[in-house]
Amino acid sequence: PYALVWDDENYYLIAYDHTASPPGIRHYRVDRMENLRVLEAPRAGKALLGEMDMAQYVQRTFGMFGGEQQNVELRFASRLAGVVLDRFGKETILLPHGEDSFRVHVQAVVSPQFMGWLSGFGPDAQLLGPPGAVRDYVAFCRAALAQYEEPRGV
Repeated sequence: PYALVWDDENYYLIAYDHTASPPGIRHYRVDRMENLRVLEAPRAGKALLGEMDMAQYVQRTFGMFGGEQQNVELRFASRLAGVVLDRFGKETILLPHGEDSFRVHVQAVVSPQFMGWLSGFGPDAQLLGPPGAVRDYVAFCRAALAQYEEPRGV
């Protein structure tokens, strides 16, 4: 265990799990934990967790859902500058992109929650890269849309 954080009305325990494959930082919702006990064992991952910026970790992990953290490039309508700065931090650099939009390069955990957040902006936001994340996002959007398409043969 390393820290407790509050996000979206829930407490999460941030910890290093040396038994996972691969070992690394994990987070667990505290209200869903069962059968807890205190162990007298040395803490693993102390150096990694000590270097971590907890505020950035929570900011980049949408809804505390796990996934691969990646450097992503996004395009947004200019009117969304405040939303982007609130989500990714005031140090985020907004690069002009045409007359009414900007691009950003940010670190984000690319998860279904991230994709849902991005799709909530409709045509005012676009995932530009990396290519693998774009493919995953297109598949996410197609799967969501497919449940509203008329069944064939009706």
